Amino acid sequence: MSREENARYLESIRQRGALAPFKRWMKLWPFLLVAYAVMYFMFSGGKLPGPPSFADLSRVGSQLLIGVVVFVGALGFVFWRGQSTRREIKAAFLHPDASALLAVYDRMLAANSRFPDIDSVRVSSRALAHAFYGDAASARRELASINWAGRPPVIRAMERVGEATILLLCEDAPEQGLLLAKEALSMVDVPSVVGANKARAYYEILVSIGEVLTGTATPASLQVLEQHHQKTRLAVARLPSAWGLRVAYTRAGDTARAEAMREVLQREAPHCAPLHRIPG
Repeated sequence: MSREENARYLESIRQRGALAPFKRWMKLWPFLLVAYAVMYFMFSGGKLPGPPSFADLSRVGSQLLIGVVVFVGALGFVFWRGQSTRREIKAAFLHPDASALLAVYDRMLAANSRFPDIDSVRVSSRALAHAFYGDAASARRELASINWAGRPPVIRAMERVGEATILLLCEDAPEQGLLLAKEALSMVDVPSVVGANKARAYYEILVSIGEVLTGTATPASLQVLEQHHQKTRLAVARLPSAWGLRVAYTRAGDTARAEAMREVLQREAPHCAPLHRIPG
């Protein structure tokens, strides 16, 4: 049932997205073209347009070039914003407390966003930030600050995964944390759309961490952590996967690879205490 509910929710977001007004106008273009032709015929004295002059072609070519430049520039701006945000989050993890990371999330996930459940995303992100720094009480206060009931499964999953993070990172309750992580992962079952796999990454990482901590990890569990750690540039996924791998390598007696993960965590998140301990 989650998949169907999530599909309806994602479709509603698409309809309300930034491109929706343009898509509605695109449906009207045949009618606008006919209206233009009628108006041109009336105001030109009934004359049909002649072949374009060299000046007309030059003008159209210039306008087309300007359009291409603007389009490429817009794509470049979007890419730059994404890269800039990743750099800000990475830098925030070097701060001695969660304040820098919280500020990035508040700016990135502003309340005036077009996304209908931006408050859920912001609260979930802030809760994870507190958990990474070992502040379970503040993380839970964030999660309790909004009403999750009645929201789509893909949104309610954020509460589950937030609590699972607290249990696994801060409170040494891996069995309970693993159950919540698996429940959250099942709730983010979404149609095969662009970005779906990235959206599931943190949930998959947390399930694998839970399996490592409960002693139920399989080679597939470690593969999930290794792949996400190697391929992702997002600190919020890269760092916990590194911690999960460090714990797994330490318990397996693989000191070289465990030390490599320890160095990553020390370099990229030196003040996140939960990411520097090995649970007993």
